[in-house]
Amino acid sequence: MEAELLERLIIKGCYESDQYLTLVSTIFKSDYFDDPVIGKIFSDISTHFKSFGKIIPESAISQDSDKKQIFDEIKSVDFDVAKNYDYLYQETEAYLKEKAVKTAILESVDVINSKKNFGSIRLLLEDAMCKSLKVDLGLEYFKNIGDRLRRAFSNDVKRIPTYFPQLDEYINSGFPPYTLNIIISRIHGHKSSFLANVSARQVIEGHNVVILSLEMSEIMYAQRYDGIYSGLNINRMYLDKNLKIQLMKALSKKAISNKGNLFIKELPTGKASVNDFRIYLRELQMRHIEPSIVLCDYMNLMKPSYRAKMDMYSDVKEIAEELRALGLEFNCPILSVSQLNRIGSDDLPLSALDIVHISESMGTGATADFMAIFGDEADMRTYENEIHYKILKNRLGGRVGEINKFYYDANSLTIYDVSELDSWRSASLVSGDQRKIHDKKISMPRTLGKKSRKRSDDE
Repeated sequence: MEAELLERLIIKGCYESDQYLTLVSTIFKSDYFDDPVIGKIFSDISTHFKSFGKIIPESAISQDSDKKQIFDEIKSVDFDVAKNYDYLYQETEAYLKEKAVKTAILESVDVINSKKNFGSIRLLLEDAMCKSLKVDLGLEYFKNIGDRLRRAFSNDVKRIPTYFPQLDEYINSGFPPYTLNIIISRIHGHKSSFLANVSARQVIEGHNVVILSLEMSEIMYAQRYDGIYSGLNINRMYLDKNLKIQLMKALSKKAISNKGNLFIKELPTGKASVNDFRIYLRELQMRHIEPSIVLCDYMNLMKPSYRAKMDMYSDVKEIAEELRALGLEFNCPILSVSQLNRIGSDDLPLSALDIVHISESMGTGATADFMAIFGDEADMRTYENEIHYKILKNRLGGRVGEINKFYYDANSLTIYDVSELDSWRSASLVSGDQRKIHDKKISMPRTLGKKSRKRSDDE
């Protein structure tokens, strides 16, 4: 259909059908019309409808001679809007997308010429590509009871487990898409090791895992996976001849046909944003690789995509919101890590740590769907090599405040679930790591900056 005729039919549809007008007035712009007079007529119709909730009377349009002439011609067009509604809808949808993209391109040229924030160009084009008359009204609760319950009973939500049995129980069998999940710990508190261990298990189970590192290099991350998959001493396996052979054999066994893909991408510390993540993930999609889960190490080393406010609370909260939105865009969960603040990094027991101890921004806790804190709960420690964790926030399965533990092998950097005690014990035969019973009479002081607080053995 010719643009001139379609523009007139759009006005005719707006004047004769309040249903059509409702859709078009919320998304169309007057400058989408090639004929400026028709654009003015649409502006009048749209403004009146938004103000009064009904179609504009003809007398309000006829006050201007140019608009009256065009409007009279539009009314005389032989087109039955009611009978041809679906056809008009489809033509309008296609025209909307075409005009939105053209307008965005022209606005992008203005941004380039003004040498302003070039990042806004992507927003202009993405917004244009998303223009549509189709409105998602969400879930109509009573109308969709049967279908909704069938999905709930069959549990067909695509959750991505951690494959740590106890942790998966807390999160109702896995992380759903469009969730931001965060692990909090002090410096050197096993954050990166946990991400490596989770992703190592997920890949073996057939998931496509993407880990975006703003801290460690790709080679250093790969070495962690070498240690996890082989169970060997990470500090010796590249030097000892026999261990080299064992490493090659172990990795060859893991390279099974039904495994997923593991992608490790290093990004510049403090310079990368969600925009950089998006570009990389789209590059994978162009190669027909759909990420099952994205891991970010770690979010505090990122920068906001567009509007850094130089305010730590606002910037970190913005990053958290952008990461969560990225999960919606790529239909996958996001798992990241963050740090405890100065007070939380001191000698507080895990049971005393809370959302106020998150470093830099409590806004992180407001945005996240799941949060757990790694720390130390002396009363439940049996072995030296234990990582205790507390469920801090959990939209996925409740049980907030519960504390549990992992076991870890300090030589291979492998982490084991609380239910895998026997596996952890036997792993020491390969890694050479010790399994020392914790002596509860010994209390080691922590050092914070230049200060060190010493505690007596009786504390």
